[in-house]
Amino acid sequence: MKNEKTNSYNESSPKKKKRRVGALWIAPIFLLCATLIVFTVACRPYIDFAFSMARMFLVDERIEYNGETITTAQGEFPSFGEEFGKITIDKIGVVSPIFQGDVEAILSKGAGHFYGSALPGEGSNVVISAHRNTQFTRLGELVPGDVVTLDTTAGKFVYEMQDSVIFPDYDEQYILSTPGEVLTLLTCYPFDFIGAAPDRYIVRCQLISGPENAWGGV
Repeated sequence: MKNEKTNSYNESSPKKKKRRVGALWIAPIFLLCATLIVFTVACRPYIDFAFSMARMFLVDERIEYNGETITTAQGEFPSFGEEFGKITIDKIGVVSPIFQGDVEAILSKGAGHFYGSALPGEGSNVVISAHRNTQFTRLGELVPGDVVTLDTTAGKFVYEMQDSVIFPDYDEQYILSTPGEVLTLLTCYPFDFIGAAPDRYIVRCQLISGPENAWGGV
């Protein structure tokens, strides 16, 4: 009887060890999967922003054919420095051209579209910036319900002001992609600050109307 019990124990012992080893692997794998899920959800806006920037820089916008420039669906996107529309805000007397890009050379001529944010009608965050001492001097006077219009080469888009936010210049959360379309108007703050202003002032607007698939459905 003792031998039978001993044999039975010896036969089952390796199986128990295998089960223990298997159980030890479950916890790390579960923890890794949970970490990846949390990381993906938390970093989704940054991932979308990176893809948006890659599209702007890596996609060929136009092709040459027999000496003529042929516009493709993706070629409808404005190139850097190109004027592609006009922003109108009747409430504060703004009528300004919109250029692709927001470097100083562009902002000295008008409003600039943040190179990498969505274009009007693309269903995400459309970021338009201008100087606080030129086009956006009176941006702080806008209140919920005021209308902002973007007339672009792809059509007319109408937005309604929702709210405003003041934040430090190093905080980039308001220029990241959004799950739905919003128009973000951005300028330096305080408006009367002398020198390089430490903060930013934005106005967030909701899309009211505009054409669908305006930029080739891309």
